[in-house]
Amino acid sequence: MNPLLTILTRADRIECVHRGRLAVATTAGPLFTAGDADAPTYPRSALKPFQALPLLEDDLDRTLGLDAREVTLTCASHGGDERHVEVAASLLKKGGFEPSALLCGKHPPVDDAAARRLVAQGREFTVLHHNCSGKHAGMLIQARHAKAPTESYVDPDHPIQRRIRARIAEFAGLSPDAIGVAIDGCSAPAFSLPLAALARAMARFADPREFAAPIAGAARRLFDATVAEPHYLSGRRRFDHAVMKAGGKRVFCKSGAEGVVALAIRPPRAGLPALGIAIKVDDGSARGHHLPALALLRWLGFEPPAAPEELASSVDPVLRNHRGLEVGRVEVGDALRELPASPWTAP
Repeated sequence: MNPLLTILTRADRIECVHRGRLAVATTAGPLFTAGDADAPTYPRSALKPFQALPLLEDDLDRTLGLDAREVTLTCASHGGDERHVEVAASLLKKGGFEPSALLCGKHPPVDDAAARRLVAQGREFTVLHHNCSGKHAGMLIQARHAKAPTESYVDPDHPIQRRIRARIAEFAGLSPDAIGVAIDGCSAPAFSLPLAALARAMARFADPREFAAPIAGAARRLFDATVAEPHYLSGRRRFDHAVMKAGGKRVFCKSGAEGVVALAIRPPRAGLPALGIAIKVDDGSARGHHLPALALLRWLGFEPPAAPEELASSVDPVLRNHRGLEVGRVEVGDALRELPASPWTAP
């Protein structure tokens, strides 16, 4: 059984627990783990930076004149607000595509305020509101550049998907055959790999110096774009956005479905290792990884935000009812209570 990551108490009685596993790694491999970090995991959207990398490796961001917002949207799970939709449309236009070319389907905006505005205006949501529209636009652009079919770009055997799978494997320190393949909610491939390998991939994303120049340069430009424009990676009152705003442009944070979060963290100075963090909650609840991720950031010397306007209520360690009364607590579990010495001093 995996260890406790998060514990919710009400009137001093345990009401709910979230078990899971986590891994912290340097570019060389695991630094420490808790739970079965070698078990295969579907990181889902936490893998999006590696799905976007080939576009930048081929300098298509420069060729097409993509700005930091557009680059960020290629690896985003955005909220579907008006700014996100505008940038998704711009990205498609620069790539020479209409929205109808996207194969992600459509859903209402994840941002509830944006969804309410659509209803108030009597407008329907479109494929551009889908949280993965930017990722799919980037894949379409990759396919056209590779002179590969654009109508089947989500096929796991499509040339760009094989290239993405190989790049994930390379960053994770695995062979492509060790990367499992399924289908994600947006119809693109959903790849699986051990959690410890995901943490290592994230550390290498933060410090890609061991890779060839085109790959390393692409990783650095993608990291720089996302930390400069974190709203376009997620959106209002989203965990990833708040963490990256607090990270001093050194923390990339990407959540995935079913209780996954992955972070790539640049060190405070030369000579210290970059770090990758990956957490998977067994029951799939994002609440289970919020406080553990914040605890690990504090362990590294960061002070993540706690203001209501920055983070959803599920991140508040105080459990409150609808009148705002304190009725319980949310705490980290045993897996986070005794951490080893930090690999570097506070920033």
